[in-house]
Amino acid sequence: MRHFKFLIVFLLFSCNSENFLIKVTNDLNINRSFETVELDLNLFPQKLINNISEYGIFDLKNNLLLSQIIDNNLDGKNDIIIFQPQIDSNSSVNFLFKKKNKSNIKKDKNICYSNLITKRMDDFAWENDRVAFRTYGPEAQRLILNNKKGGIISSGIDCWLKRVEYPIIEKWYAQHFEKISSYHEDIGEGLDNYHVGKSRGAGGFSILIDKEYYNSRNFIKSRIISNGPLRTIFELEYEDWNIPKGYIEEKKIISLDKGNNLCKIAVQIKGTKSISPGIFLNEFDGKISKNLKNSWVSYWQPHYDSELGNALLSKNKYIIGSHKYFGEGLDKNHLYLDLKVVDNYVEYYTGFTWLKSNQFNDKESWNSYLDNFSMKLNNPLKIEIIL
Repeated sequence: MRHFKFLIVFLLFSCNSENFLIKVTNDLNINRSFETVELDLNLFPQKLINNISEYGIFDLKNNLLLSQIIDNNLDGKNDIIIFQPQIDSNSSVNFLFKKKNKSNIKKDKNICYSNLITKRMDDFAWENDRVAFRTYGPEAQRLILNNKKGGIISSGIDCWLKRVEYPIIEKWYAQHFEKISSYHEDIGEGLDNYHVGKSRGAGGFSILIDKEYYNSRNFIKSRIISNGPLRTIFELEYEDWNIPKGYIEEKKIISLDKGNNLCKIAVQIKGTKSISPGIFLNEFDGKISKNLKNSWVSYWQPHYDSELGNALLSKNKYIIGSHKYFGEGLDKNHLYLDLKVVDNYVEYYTGFTWLKSNQFNDKESWNSYLDNFSMKLNNPLKIEIIL
């Protein structure tokens, strides 16, 4: 399910270890899938690290599982290898880490993808097999500041409503600007008809001080960390911005895993003790749901000829509460999840489902997904390495 699911890795390597078992245990009374396990390569023997691309993770029937190697800080040294096991409720499954042979070496498709899109100023867009998002960059801000058309100042997050599992970001942009088709029209793959404007959109955050909301502007720098079959991860930096009590320093590391409707936003921030990610309520013709025991809020609304569900979720340790705000003017109405900042850091998840994607049948099945997501987030899979 997510890019947050491993609890403890017990490494028992000897100097000559090359093959070993990975035991994954699910203590919950629910089946678990599309849940990403991370193995820390810094604890592997050096000779395995040096040749890590030659190795893979197999089930006990010798089927090679999808995996991805990631250098989290782009220092030239791989940090983790990830995979997504399927584990039944209250059970354990063993997997084998070993060398691949020529018959099972292949290049996997980058289903999880992100990129700076220079075709349309400098949007940053990201997607997996279920959802897609974008946010706005410095060129869009520069146009506004220079009184030119076509720009926008907003750190809100846009939903791209896809209903196919293959990547669409580059394709939609290319077809739009080559005037083949518009990504604002659905020709079978989905479309962008979600309004962000100056709102928080689908998960941008505000800082609330004395009943006033303060937002950063557009990101000023971006850096792709990894694209691959299981995870895309990238970094957005923001210019320091003003609040009444001083300046805010902000950087986001955003990641999205295969099979997930929610992406993770890890915020490194100085100058505030709390933030409030928001969902834009638009016409406010939908239904708000929340389960603060499970750390989420959601808004399910009619959306043109379909329905759309947006959600915000976090770990229990960050939750303060939630609130609604209705303000005068454009793009003001929001549902907020209030989070505390711990040691200049806070993380949350934001995402959506579109009824036409056929991923969920209704609001109730979406809310059930959020409950399960939270349960898994706060009860990670247990990992043990066995020689």
